[in-house]
Amino acid sequence: MCASIKFLAMLIFLIAFGITRVSIVFANRDSIETLLGKKASPSPSYVALFSWSDVRAYIAPCKGFFIGMAPDPSPSCCAGAKTLAELTKTKRDEQELCTWLKVILPLHGDYDPLRLPLLGEKCHINFYFPPVTSDINCSK
Repeated sequence: MCASIKFLAMLIFLIAFGITRVSIVFANRDSIETLLGKKASPSPSYVALFSWSDVRAYIAPCKGFFIGMAPDPSPSCCAGAKTLAELTKTKRDEQELCTWLKVILPLHGDYDPLRLPLLGEKCHINFYFPPVTSDINCSK
């Protein structure tokens, strides 16, 4: 019963903050039975190498660059971007990173999405950060 309460609390949190599209899968009978403790948990098919808090911490030093107050990203911004690039190995990782950026970037206020792709060049990283906006489809 405790697991189902945790699930409902998380779902309420996600709905309250408009994050319902982030990593939620449709529940079927097996997953509901697993949550209620009636079945053993299946092994996860995908485990991200970074979490929401990781992405937020790695990208936080980039705020000045993203909002246009700094012409170049700071060394700590580049270090965070490099770490995210190293952790992003598969298409699914790219989708997850895009989704987290879509949620996190607006928390910093107005930002220029066209500055994200500049991270690769300015930080000397061979990685493409897409111009994440609220209407981007991260599944592509």
